[in-house]
Amino acid sequence: MTANASRERVTVPLSDAFGIDPSPTLRRLQEEAPVVPARTVNGHDVWLVTRYADVKTVLSDPRFSRAEVVRPGGPYAAATAPRNNTLTAMDPPEHTRLRGLVTASFAHRKIERMREWVREQADRCVDDLVAAGAPADLQLHLATRLPLRVICELLGAPEEDEPAIRDWTEAVYSLEPGTARAGNDAYDALMTYMTALVEEKARTLARPDAEPADLLGDLLLTSESSDRISHDELVSFGVTMLVGGYETTANQIGAFVIDLLRRPERWEALLAEPELVPEAVEELLRSNMLSETGQVRVAMEDVELSGTLIRAGEGVMAHIGVANRDADVYADPDEVDFRRSGPAHLTFGHGIHFCLGAHLARVELQEALGVLLRRLPGLRLALPAEDIVWRRSLLRGPQSVPVTWER
Repeated sequence: MTANASRERVTVPLSDAFGIDPSPTLRRLQEEAPVVPARTVNGHDVWLVTRYADVKTVLSDPRFSRAEVVRPGGPYAAATAPRNNTLTAMDPPEHTRLRGLVTASFAHRKIERMREWVREQADRCVDDLVAAGAPADLQLHLATRLPLRVICELLGAPEEDEPAIRDWTEAVYSLEPGTARAGNDAYDALMTYMTALVEEKARTLARPDAEPADLLGDLLLTSESSDRISHDELVSFGVTMLVGGYETTANQIGAFVIDLLRRPERWEALLAEPELVPEAVEELLRSNMLSETGQVRVAMEDVELSGTLIRAGEGVMAHIGVANRDADVYADPDEVDFRRSGPAHLTFGHGIHFCLGAHLARVELQEALGVLLRRLPGLRLALPAEDIVWRRSLLRGPQSVPVTWER
């Protein structure tokens, strides 16, 4: 190994993480030691990778495996161990087969047909926010509820089940010490719930002239006609969608609003030019860290990254959040510029594991901000941005976003 291997070992998440701004330690490592030994919250040793080019390589190079992460003893980032048989824990050819079955359901044109409905749901959420009276918690009334309603609609899960799904998901993603058992119990509860939902839809589709009404129904018919997706895979996919499709966007909505309101000129710029919302969403996706850890892979052969040799069998944690602020890639990376040009951010990943629901997330984020700009132009934070508490979770997000607004 090269000189980097002898440098400091860090523990992820870092001690100065979970603040309103990125960890200063991460930025220092990116500049001085872009590949360093690290230990996860559950005691696994990995290499922490922080530069854009290296992170992009880890995410897309077939020499780095997702499937090996879920093998016995494999490294992972959260308190709760990931499960196998899921799309996010597969390598080709299994990943290629399963992703091919579900990709059509997330096609750009199909998601765009949901946009008006998403806007209506965002309006409902803002109705609830306003009815609660200022100051009110935007994280509770909009950021959490909107993506949960959207993903439940997509999967055909009843609206009354949303609170339980929210609680289970938050437990699965926890980074708090001693929460592994609660996280595993929550994942088991999600699996039991999704098994029952899939079986209920199978019974419905067995009736004469029944037609699928949601994504799970579509996949059940695909399974029956081609036998290419197993019952267990379908249940695991449903859980993956519930967990990944809700929590990520919920955290981003809250974080984006904080970022816009802490610098009022950003909010005013969008009020003046609301047509910039799509560009603003992309820049906020780049500049806001979705996670204080990163995506974990296992090297399948020896690979060199920024002068450090990663040995076959070693774990690698690709820190997407700080990679998106790499000064070698983005000019003034800490500035939020709605007209920024340059390489695409890595928030949705890169390569074959690029987020399946990326466009759905974009639609939700665009419509959430659009409704707030239209309905509550006088929106402002009800306390200093620096006083907002961030959850200790695999996915970074505020515990609450107290807001007020001009009458």
